[in-house]
Amino acid sequence: MVSVSEILADGEVPAAVAGELAQLRAENARLRRLLKLTRTEAAPPGAAQAGFFEAPPGPVHAGSPAEAKVALFGALFAARTDVYAIRWENARSGKGGWLPAVRGGWRKGVPHAERDYLPLTAQVLTAHLSGQAHVGLYPLLDGDQCWWLGPTSTGRPRCWTRCRI
Repeated sequence: MVSVSEILADGEVPAAVAGELAQLRAENARLRRLLKLTRTEAAPPGAAQAGFFEAPPGPVHAGSPAEAKVALFGALFAARTDVYAIRWENARSGKGGWLPAVRGGWRKGVPHAERDYLPLTAQVLTAHLSGQAHVGLYPLLDGDQCWWLGPTSTGRPRCWTRCRI
């Protein structure tokens, strides 16, 4: 194995590096033939964003407007838009959890039908992304579909070794 730090100051590639590069190119050519890849299939990917959607907002980059970035976040983490959760903590007891966001705040004993749940909007996502709010999503969509998985591990670190997806 030859490291990049072995490239000479004048830009010349040492013989060992050139030899390894030739071996790697030959191996790549052999694998392309073995896999029967066309030139297009074997071409390296161009610059692209990790998650591309045919729907809006489309490609987003560092120079995109904030609204496009929020829309991309909303598309990547698709969730119910009729309700979202807020984090609560009781400083006295040390307990905490999540509750649906309700106009006027959550009150115990209020029937479900009488609650005015707050919708998940671009403004709510913006507040979350800017650190002004701690928002939770309800990822289960109509038709029992979910677009993403966000696992958490509050137990033993080794618990993920048993997880199979």
